[in-house]
Amino acid sequence: MLARWALLLAALAAGQAQAEPRFRIVIIPKLVGIAYYDAVKAGVDAAARELPDVAVTWTGPTQDQVEKQIELIQRLIPTRPDLIAVAPNDAVLIRPVLLKAQSAGIHVISWDADTSQREFFVNLVNYEAFGIKLVESVVKEVGVKGDVAIVTTNFTASNQTRWIEAIKRETYARYPGLRIVDVRPAGESTDEAYRVTQDYLKAYPGLKAIVALGVPNLPGAARAVRDSGLAGKVAVVGNSTPNLMREFLKDGTVRSVLLWDARSHGYLTVYCARELLLGNLKPGQPFRAGELGEITPRKDDVNAQVALPTLIFTKDNVDQFKF
Repeated sequence: MLARWALLLAALAAGQAQAEPRFRIVIIPKLVGIAYYDAVKAGVDAAARELPDVAVTWTGPTQDQVEKQIELIQRLIPTRPDLIAVAPNDAVLIRPVLLKAQSAGIHVISWDADTSQREFFVNLVNYEAFGIKLVESVVKEVGVKGDVAIVTTNFTASNQTRWIEAIKRETYARYPGLRIVDVRPAGESTDEAYRVTQDYLKAYPGLKAIVALGVPNLPGAARAVRDSGLAGKVAVVGNSTPNLMREFLKDGTVRSVLLWDARSHGYLTVYCARELLLGNLKPGQPFRAGELGEITPRKDDVNAQVALPTLIFTKDNVDQFKF
């Protein structure tokens, strides 16, 4: 009897040992406490539940400042996680601390926004394709002539700077009658985007369209246009979540919103981190990413990346999405 109990206890101990996570991953968003990143975290948590060999920590600053991210990573380095996945608020300023992490044996990937100091990038969408779709949305609403203003978060967020470059290329090449009159930052702030948009409407009374980049910024721009009595007269285009934009789609202030599946982005980031740690993440080599199916990384200028498809929300389909 005692021998049987000993065998059972040994088996239980072995099972517990096997259940111990093999990898520790830290995922750092641009900031915490906003609805968009809550949706991303839901995907992170879902992937973590599916991958018992991975322990995932989600942590980030409460302000979209790279200095706060740098401080956080400095504190993380002595704890020696296997991998840090960061959405940089500044692609350049964050590089030294990421190099320090790598020198300590910690793997580094970027997601959401990019930096060159990384081993892999889990992109939101293809930069060029997304910029082209934004221009197409403007043209669909206002035609091929008129003044357009852009609201962005800042001039250091690599994803938005690349989208703006693509917007300009597409506009200058195909729609010379469209004129981009200004680009101004609003941080990750709905209130600041509201103020910037109001300034645009006063400075450019003939404005045809506003492109607002950054999830918190599009609702601010839309509200400013609506409050100014210009809904339907000034097109509002950009990227945000269905929950934030539902009222503006339903009342006609905005006709379409571009994005990607935020939950899927968090989910895919965890799977990519695990594949990198297993040594399986290579350009042209497909891997299974749980519910997302087969994903194939592609080579880029730094090493490799994956990207999500673009989603377009309208008043007809917005209620199908709950993030």
